[in-house]
Amino acid sequence: MLLYENKKQKLLNILKFTGSPFKKFVSTGEIEEELGIVQSREEFLESIVNQIEKNENFILPVIGNVGSGKTHLYWALKHRLYYYNIIYISLETVYKRFYYNLYSEFIENMGLEPLRNITKQLCNEWGASERRYGFFHLADIEKIRKVALEKCAPQFENIKALRDAINAITTHQIDPYKKREAESWLIGELMDVRDLSRLKLTNDLRKTKNAFTMLKILIENSKKKNVLYIDDVEKITSIRKHIYESTEQTEEIEDIEEVFDPRWLYGSKGTPEKSSTEKILDKILELQKIKGLKIIITLKSIDYFGEIKKEIEKEHKDLIYFLKEPLFLSDFTESDVYQFYKRNLEFFFASINYNDYLDDFFESYYPLTEVVLKYIFNKANGNPRQIVKLLIKIFNEIVLSNEKLEDVLINYQ
Repeated sequence: MLLYENKKQKLLNILKFTGSPFKKFVSTGEIEEELGIVQSREEFLESIVNQIEKNENFILPVIGNVGSGKTHLYWALKHRLYYYNIIYISLETVYKRFYYNLYSEFIENMGLEPLRNITKQLCNEWGASERRYGFFHLADIEKIRKVALEKCAPQFENIKALRDAINAITTHQIDPYKKREAESWLIGELMDVRDLSRLKLTNDLRKTKNAFTMLKILIENSKKKNVLYIDDVEKITSIRKHIYESTEQTEEIEDIEEVFDPRWLYGSKGTPEKSSTEKILDKILELQKIKGLKIIITLKSIDYFGEIKKEIEKEHKDLIYFLKEPLFLSDFTESDVYQFYKRNLEFFFASINYNDYLDDFFESYYPLTEVVLKYIFNKANGNPRQIVKLLIKIFNEIVLSNEKLEDVLINYQ
């Protein structure tokens, strides 16, 4: 018994030295979540995986309350479907140049080597497989571009953007003297007129059609399949304040891809909320022109899903079959709280090399108790974010308080 008490004290000492195992309560698309999902959500996750693996193109709505773990779901999918490119975007960060920012996220997720492999593969398909003296003859590049344009033109609406894409791809693979500049264009770096002229290009990827064209080319020729995860679509109705806060109103309207049309400021009819929703929805639906791209959108309410469905039926009736019936992300069960708590502690103590934790407290919830965890579940009504908030609060008190553990926990029973 004394030995066990010593182990308890050791654990408390470690916590007071290292700090709380629970330090944040909001999951983000940038900071990786190592923990998997709780038991009650395994079937839910599996249903999404089945949709992804059985369908070519779709838009799948996932509906969950604030703090229910929709962003954490992204990381669970990314870990489960490691053989996919799963791209996370938040509309708050991409609303101004939707396609350009989406392209940037896609490239960062995919990496440089797959990009280089795709450009090589495409050039070979366009007839650039024969080499002389280690390099392609530069005279052959125009012939290759002509073949590429003939093959690709029927699949693309904007030929000017397609020419830019073909010129950049062929330069990247065929012209050794301009390879680095071409790669800079392909990864989305901004270019001035002189740089573009040297590469025989008209625009960089800030241009709407250029970014969309390159997205289509890369996604349709990627060896990995691709999933786009768009988090909290409802945020498009709250972003409108940025248009009033912005002082940069002299940009070219066609190319900045504003969700908000500056004409609202000059007396046009219609509300910004309605227009912003329509414009973002148009862009999301246009992505269905990219073969093999699967899209997951997260929402907070079934009502908002109803609005989106009505809008598609009214303006994009031919695309309604891409919209799947929504899946509902439920809150935690009581048993989920116990599992979530134990997994977090196990991961935390493993990260600081306290390897005795599993052996010493395998069947214990120490420093908390089952009674305290039940209180947390009831107080938070099963909402994951509220559960984590309470765990942060309690562990901060444990770490910072000079009171006995029993005295700290008495308020949470």
